Amino acid sequence: MKMRMALLVASAAFGMAEPVLAIPAFARRYEVACHFCHEGYPKLNAMGQRFKERGLRMEDEADFDAAAWLRSVPVSIRPSANRFFIEDGDASTSGFVKGIAAGSLGPRVSFWVDDGVLITEGDDNFTHTKPDNAWARIEVVTAGKLYLKGGRFELDLPFTQSRTPHLFSYDIYFANTGFESDSIGFFQDGIEVGGALPGDARWSAAVVKGQNREEAESLSGDAGKFDANLFLRASKRVLRHRIGAFAYIGRNTLATTLPPVVGTGPVRVVTWDDDILRLGLDASVWVQHLNLYGVYMYGRNSNSVADRTRPGGTGESLSFNGGFLQADLHVREWIALTGRLNVVSQPVGTSNGSKETLSSIFPGVQIWATERLKLSFEYGFHNRDRKNFGSVQAELIL
Repeated sequence: MKMRMALLVASAAFGMAEPVLAIPAFARRYEVACHFCHEGYPKLNAMGQRFKERGLRMEDEADFDAAAWLRSVPVSIRPSANRFFIEDGDASTSGFVKGIAAGSLGPRVSFWVDDGVLITEGDDNFTHTKPDNAWARIEVVTAGKLYLKGGRFELDLPFTQSRTPHLFSYDIYFANTGFESDSIGFFQDGIEVGGALPGDARWSAAVVKGQNREEAESLSGDAGKFDANLFLRASKRVLRHRIGAFAYIGRNTLATTLPPVVGTGPVRVVTWDDDILRLGLDASVWVQHLNLYGVYMYGRNSNSVADRTRPGGTGESLSFNGGFLQADLHVREWIALTGRLNVVSQPVGTSNGSKETLSSIFPGVQIWATERLKLSFEYGFHNRDRKNFGSVQAELIL
């Protein structure tokens, strides 16, 4: 009943929304339309990318006026309703409401905080999700030339996963081997420094905790310690186009339970270290209204598998590689046709000797019924006898 009521409320909000009412926080503050920074939200255009790089500031930012900032209501709400369906399986319905407070506080300080509630079918249908972003940023040198950011944030990925315009993930961001679960696609806790270089180039470096399974952290405090993993990124923009490279280097302490070596004794909690390496290249190219972009990434885990005879890890290095190619054709201002090819080649089991290639194709369409009401559809076709699945979504930004 609660789920149905939540969806009715969301549907009613969608039905009553008009462009003049559904104004997000940045548009309210700067008195501009959403398409000033977005190629159909949430995808950023070149202006929006530079706004983000300058620490959520315009190029000719006026002096900060706290009273005017408060009157602009620096909070956005994004309710969405989603219908997920899987081949030969039951469909499910969910809703998600995310609140975002973000902006600059003068020429030096900016911040971003988001939080959300997932609404699913069933008895316990309201789940508070962890924030993807809760950070503050200080401009050491103004205009984004040198900044320092700290807190919880998404790594400086070439294409965002937490605010992706698409319904399903970029598979390569979450590829892994063995017991390792760290991923460049998850939020991280740490600090980041970066800035602008001559020739419309940029760089960033982040030192972060690293991600591990909650089950592993509950088994051992070592699995939840700050591992000081390093993420590096450099990119260069040429008109609307962009090329870049990134690296993620670190070590995580893994934890799991293993059966006894002999007999039927109690299970053992074991911990061991695994070195992580991720190297990637990315590009984004525009051909009139067609945006082609993608990532290629190589990944290696040095010691991601342990067994009962080798609780300190097998010592075998396991690797994977692959990426994605995305095409977004903006047919009109209010409609875009999308398509993505995901390809990941990874080990089968616990040996590099045998690998399998997993691929999928996700065609889709995005429609902006109003400037701030987005309707999306995607369906994925998978190889190796994996089930196909898809989703439809309605998302409103207030």
